[in-house]
Order: sequence, then structure tokens, then C-alpha cells
Amino acid sequence: MQQARQQPSSAAPAAASILRSAPKAMHCAVRGALLSLALAAPLQHAIAAETNATAASANAARRHFDISAGPLGDALSRFASSAGVTMQMDARLVEGRRSNALNGNYTVAEGFAALLGNAGLRAVESSANTYVLQPGATAAPGANAAPQSLPAVSVNAAAERENPLGPVAGYVATRSRTGTKTDTSLKETPQTISVITREQLDAQGVESIAESLRYTPGVVTQYGNTDLRYDWLTVRGFVPGRYLDGMRLPFGSRGYSQPRIEPFGLERIEVLKGPSSLLYGQGTPGGLVNMVSKRPTTDAVHEVELQYGSHNRKQLALDLGGKLDETGELSYRLVGLTRRSDTAYNYVNEEKTYIAPSLTWRPNADTHLTLMAQYQKISSQGGGGAPVLPANGTLYTSVFKALPLETFAGDPNFDHYSNEQYFLGYEFEHRLNDTWTVRQNLRYGETMSDTKRVQLFCLTTACNPASMGRYAWAFPEKSKLFTVDNQVQGIFTTGAVKQTVLAGVDYSSERSVYDESSLSPLPTALNLYAPVYVPYSGAIPPVATHIEQNRDQLGAYLQDQIKLDRWTLVTGGRYDWADTTTRTVTSAANTRVKQSDGAFTGRLGLLYSFDNGITPYASYSTSFQPAVGTSRTLQPFQPTKGKQYEAGVKYQPDGSNTMITLSAYQLTQQNVSTPDPVNTNFSVQTGEVRMRGIELEGKVKLQKGLDLIASYGYTDSKITKANPSGTVNTTGNRLAFVPRNQASAWLDYTVQSEALAGLGMGVGARHIGENYGDNANVYHMPGVTLFDAAIRFDFGKNNPQLKGLRASINAANLLNKTYVAACLSATGCYYGDGRNVYLTVKYGW
Repeated sequence: MQQARQQPSSAAPAAASILRSAPKAMHCAVRGALLSLALAAPLQHAIAAETNATAASANAARRHFDISAGPLGDALSRFASSAGVTMQMDARLVEGRRSNALNGNYTVAEGFAALLGNAGLRAVESSANTYVLQPGATAAPGANAAPQSLPAVSVNAAAERENPLGPVAGYVATRSRTGTKTDTSLKETPQTISVITREQLDAQGVESIAESLRYTPGVVTQYGNTDLRYDWLTVRGFVPGRYLDGMRLPFGSRGYSQPRIEPFGLERIEVLKGPSSLLYGQGTPGGLVNMVSKRPTTDAVHEVELQYGSHNRKQLALDLGGKLDETGELSYRLVGLTRRSDTAYNYVNEEKTYIAPSLTWRPNADTHLTLMAQYQKISSQGGGGAPVLPANGTLYTSVFKALPLETFAGDPNFDHYSNEQYFLGYEFEHRLNDTWTVRQNLRYGETMSDTKRVQLFCLTTACNPASMGRYAWAFPEKSKLFTVDNQVQGIFTTGAVKQTVLAGVDYSSERSVYDESSLSPLPTALNLYAPVYVPYSGAIPPVATHIEQNRDQLGAYLQDQIKLDRWTLVTGGRYDWADTTTRTVTSAANTRVKQSDGAFTGRLGLLYSFDNGITPYASYSTSFQPAVGTSRTLQPFQPTKGKQYEAGVKYQPDGSNTMITLSAYQLTQQNVSTPDPVNTNFSVQTGEVRMRGIELEGKVKLQKGLDLIASYGYTDSKITKANPSGTVNTTGNRLAFVPRNQASAWLDYTVQSEALAGLGMGVGARHIGENYGDNANVYHMPGVTLFDAAIRFDFGKNNPQLKGLRASINAANLLNKTYVAACLSATGCYYGDGRNVYLTVKYGW
């Protein structure tokens, strides 16, 4: 298309354009941030000089090795392969053992000694270039050599390299699988990834996925943290794909059968920003949210949690895990939670039950199989979400006085929401040899939601909150999703080039059924200032719209991570075949539309790693998403297409608790539906949306016990192409739910003095800039700044008899600020959440 040719052809012009469009103050701030990063970057490690070429043997010479922590047998094999020697070992000696990470210059003997640590094993050189693993203290280089002290060696201070699927010590993650589906350093991934660790979730008292992303730039929780049913989010202006353990979650035909994932069952939450179709297939260009479940562990986990707080909230949670046998061949995890709570809104409550068992079988160091399951049930009298209120009395209060936060607009006897969901699947991995590994991840799940609500409509053009009409309706939806992802990964070296190649084929099949009732008006008006609820006596209104939708996707992808000295090139391509069949039944018609789409997507990224931890990068990525529907001429819609140019710099010195990311991007979505100029009852795909932005996110351990999370996001959103609908033309408008400015900071301190050992506290502030609730830019929400706080105490720090007992108090919206989180229409406005305070007591043993 001609418009596409007008877009920048590289990441650098895109970044320059963004900087020009940002305010001058922001321009200076970004330049200052870049300069600060450069000046603050310390030199971490000097490259050791190689041993003189006159050494007695190659094995006595020091060479550079970079071996990640992991199963001991695996680490020893990888080291031997890199060193060009053979290692013979009895698998029983290394079962259930893990090695330290190794990064530096070593002789072969020193390297084996560092990897073995205090494992009570030694590597004995039985013949030239052949080593045998034996029980006993670490031996000197030769089998017949007299005992001698090894020279001091430098082992990475982080005893074990972080597991991208496991817990993180602190707030700063270093590795992730979300961006590449391989175990890759975050700073070597040429795309922005934000990671919210388990420790951050606990420190901030997070109770939902939406709440967990409050301090993440570029992410907007559309209705605040007020919905008990769903986590409504946008990432870089678009609704993100939702993934659990790297596999897509159900969505349904209308989005009402989305599962609500319980954060207590998660190890981390990761946000991949920008198009991600290369690895995940169809999706919006804004990005995706991947939630990583707690998994079985060979380390014992025993924790029980009690919580009480605002709105009579009572919660009991349990987290158990560990070995099922002495060797750790079998390990398990059992996570469970039950909750009963009222809410800030009259007549709205929540009852929730959640349980997630998992089991890992690891017959040897090369193979593991993890079975994972979860079940959850939610029941909410009052409809499950914040009441939908009129703009008059919430957004507009100059003529009509403000409505109280607790105002309920529904029917206490009719409004109800229920959700039942379960998932069952497995993750399988087998390392064939030092080069090749195969994986298969599979899951089946069902989500069943049922919503009944009474909502408002305006009786007069003035839309007076003291006299509002109401109607009853219902909209249940059920979705079933099967998904499988098959992967082959190869890691090999050709000369000076190291490559990690990933090839995969994935398939997903979703079946959903949605029923929307007719609207049944109630006979009496409601005064929202002094409500008298006349019970709705009618039955559930009859179904007016019935939708059955089948969505199948088959994709094949290939990715190559190529590393040459300090340069890393990440490139890949994917082709998808997507079939969608939609049957819609109404009183007027019974239609069936079948769409078959195919699309090629990809990513190209380049980065350079400096010794001091600074990594500049640039990338280009694309996405596609099938668009359901037909044009006026009954032609099925083409998929929407997205593309993004991104450039930035990441700063994370090796072994540090610091991660800073500065990125600039331009993102475009094409083939967007817009009103047909011939007949506005239909749509055509000539619309286009453009996003430009700058994001700065930092997580830093300033000193022992003092951690800082800070972020800023500037976003320039624009609907660049749209046809008018009546008198409304959205061309040139800003996209809904996209504030120009976002900023946040969280400072956490753990007291270091012995007298107050165990005491910690945190305080945070977050600003959401002004934004619109609709693309017509009619409903304008003012910006708001909210404050959060936490205090905690570990009783075992002062009293060993109380080891494992901890307590914390968390407060969200500490100053109880009343604000409008979203306003979509004259009768579609939502208050944000008020102050919530929770006391949590945990005991671990």
C-alpha cells in the first residue's frame, strides 16, 4: 500500500521521529537518561590475558569458558565439549545435583574444579584428553600427580544462573524464554521485555494480573483494578495476547470466556512488547502477557498464608512442594487458595476457589516431564464487576453532583457472575546430545462464564442520574482450547560463530459458544442518589444472538540467534494457516462465514554487548490477526497486519542487581475496520493506527536492602486513516485508553540494623496521564496520581523460635483518591478502585 511506503524504513529514523514529536522537556530527559547510563556504567571485568603459547600442554592453558548453571551432568558435558576433552561419568554420581555457573578464564582442571565445587567429586585425567568423574575431593590435573593446591579461580558470584521458568532472587530478572522461546539473557533479546518477579508481587501485595502491571510502562489497566471477572489491559495501545507458560489462553468469540489467572499461582509475569507473531502466531501488534506458573522443585517449599482486609476480605492460601523420593527423580508442587470477600460496591461480593497441582519426573539429567493442572471457580453476587455508571455524576459533576463510589446500579436479586475454568497439560524436554534438544508443550482447557446484569440507559437527553432507565440482560460464553507446541533447538559453534537455532510447529484449536439475550427494560426508573431496588421479577431474557465460532491455527517457525564476538543477530520467519468459521443466529438471519487466512511474519534484531553491561539494540518485527466479518459485498475480511521498528539500549552488568531499558518505537496496524462510506452499517478495511513512544524502565538495587523500581512512558497515538460514521470522523484522533504520559516509582527498604532486623517497608507512586475512553475522543478522563505503601516484618530474624513467620500490611491507593478509570459512553463509566488495605500473615517451614 502507498501508506506503507511512507513509513520509516529503519529503526533509527523511527526513533528520531519519536524524539521530535515528544515535548522538548522529554527530549532532554531522554538525552539525560542516555548520558547517565553511559557515565554510570562501571567496568565489570577485565579480559584476562591468554596463557603464553609455550605452555606445556593445551590443557594447562587458560581459555575463556561460559557455562550456565544447571544439572551437574549437563554442565560437565558442556564444559568438556567446549574444552575439547572427553568426560566419562556414572549418571548416578550426578543425579539430583546442580552446578555453579562458570564464566571466565580457566585451565581444564580449574574449570572442572569450579563446576564441581563442594560436590565431593573429582575429575581425574585418566589419559590424554580423557577425564573420569570419581567420588572424593577434587583432584589435580593428572591422575598420577601429587596432591597440590589449585590456583584461585573466579566463579560467577551468582551461584546459579537464573532459571527462566523459575524464581528470581529479588526484583531484577536476568533471563527469559518469552522473547525467544529459548533460555536467553534479557539484555540479549532485541525487544523490550518487562518481568515482574515473585518477590515484587509479594512486596507490593498484588491481588490480580491487572494490579501486577501498575508499575510497568506502556501497560494500561482499562478499568483500574475493579473487575473480579477479567483483567482488561492494553499494551502499547492494543489488547495483548494472554499466555500461560508460553501457550495461548482461551478468549472466546466476544472475549467473555477469558480465564482469570490467579497471581498466587505464578512465579513471574512477563510482558513482551511489540509484534510477536514470529513465535506465537496470530496476535495484536502491541505485544503479549506471559504468566509463568509455579513448578515442582527439589527444594522443599512449605508455606501457608492467611489474609484479612478491606471489605471483609478473608483468604487462605497454601504452597507446598519438594522431592517425592530421595534422589529428586519425582518432585511436586501444590498451590491452592480460597477467598471470600465483599467489595467497595454495594451488593457485589466474591467467592473464589483455586487449586493447581503439578508433578515433575526427571529420570536423568537430560530428560524431564512436568504434568500441570489447575481448577478455579468464581462466584460473584452483584455481577462481578464495578457498576457501570453514567458520565453525569462521575466524569461530569458541574451540573449533577458526584455519585458515591459504592453506588450500585444493578439488581441485587438478579445480577450474578460465575466462572469455572480448568487446564490440564504437560511440558516435555529431552536433550539428545550436546547440540540438540527437543520439547513438546501441550495443554487443553475449558472456560465457562455466565453473566447476568441489570444496566442503565438514559431516559432523557439530560441523562439525569436521579432518574435512570434500566434493562436486564445475560451473556454466557463457553470456550474450549487445545494447543500444542513442538520445538527442536540446536546449539552449535562454527568457527567464531555460536548459533542457537529453534525450529517449531504449533497448533491451536478453539471452540466457543456465545449467547446474548435480548434487553428487557425494567418498569421503574432508578434514582442513583437514593436507590430503591424494585426486584426484577422477570426470567432471564430470551437469547437474541447466538454465535458459534471455531478457530484453528497451524504455524511453522524458524529462529536463529547468531553470536559473533560481541554482536548478536536474532532473525526468524514464520508462516501461519488460520481458519475461522463463525455461525451467527438472530431472529432475522442465520449466517455462516468461513475464512481461511495465511500470513508470513518475522523479526530481525541486532545488538552489541559491551563489557560494562551496556547493550544497544535495534529490531523490526511484524504481526497478523484474523479479522472476523464480511464487507458489504460479503467478502471475508483480511487479517489486520502490524509492524514495529524499535531501537534502544539495555544496561545490566554481569552479576549485578540492575536492569535498565530505554526504548523508542514506532508501531503501525493496517487493515483496521472502519465504516463503509457507501453504507455505514457495514465496514471496510481501510483504517490504520500508528503508535510512537518512548519507554524507560529501571530496576536497581541501590545498596544492600534498598531497591528501586522506576519507569516513564511517553506515547503518541494516532488514528491515521478512518472513514466517517455519520458526523463522527476519528481520523487524527488518539486511540482509546492510551495516555500520553505514564510514570511510576517504588522504593523498598529492608532495615539493616540488628535491633530492627526483619523490618521492611515500601512506598510507591504512579501517575496515569489524561486519556480518552473512546476513539471518537468524546469522553476525556483527567490524569491521576495514586500512592501505595507496604510494611512487613520477619519475626524469625530476631527470634529463631519464630523462624518462618512473616507478616505484612499493604495499602493500595493509600490516600483513597476517587477517580474515573474509564468512560466509554454516556452510560458506560467506571470508578477506579478506592483504598484497599490487607494484612497478610505467612508461615513457612
